[in-house]
Amino acid sequence: MEKPIIHSNPPVEEVKSVRQPKISTEAVVGTDSMIIGDITVADDVFIGFKNLLRADSGYPYFIGDYTNIQDYVLMHVHPGSEHVEIGGKKWGVYLEGENSVLHHAAVHGPLFIGRNTFIGQHANIYGAVIGRDCVIMHGATVTNHVIIGDNRFVAPGQSVWKQEDADQLPPVPDKYKDLNQYIVDHYYRLGKSYDHHTPLAFSKGD
Repeated sequence: MEKPIIHSNPPVEEVKSVRQPKISTEAVVGTDSMIIGDITVADDVFIGFKNLLRADSGYPYFIGDYTNIQDYVLMHVHPGSEHVEIGGKKWGVYLEGENSVLHHAAVHGPLFIGRNTFIGQHANIYGAVIGRDCVIMHGATVTNHVIIGDNRFVAPGQSVWKQEDADQLPPVPDKYKDLNQYIVDHYYRLGKSYDHHTPLAFSKGD
């Protein structure tokens, strides 16, 4: 069984430095995912199957602890100098931690996603700052560099591309408040079980 492809980026004018991904020994990555370039993957992250995380047009990326990147997720960033700034450092994509990014979602930078925020299936994110404890439901679109505050809810299929619309988003309904933590806990346990009991996922601690 082949391991996932984890490789340095090719140099281009926008990204002249060639860097390898930095992946925690406690993270688990599915066999047929690809992680390319200056990407830091923190402890206890689960990256499932057939994901493409590509820091070759802009960089760096950070994937915080206990995050799950499920299957067929695309992570990329706009070429050139666009970034989000976190703690005085510029990032192409920054997931703060305990995030869920469901199947077939596209998370495209410059992008910040705060801790304990849920990104639903087939969601399309392209250039945004999304706060903590948010729920972005399936098929939603968030773009045009909008800023979404903490504890905001984007409904299934909703498009948020004007700041005034982002400012009027409702709080997360009670029925969804525990959704992300349930998913985070499940995928933490599932990732460790894949690593320990199957040849389908690997950690650098193997």
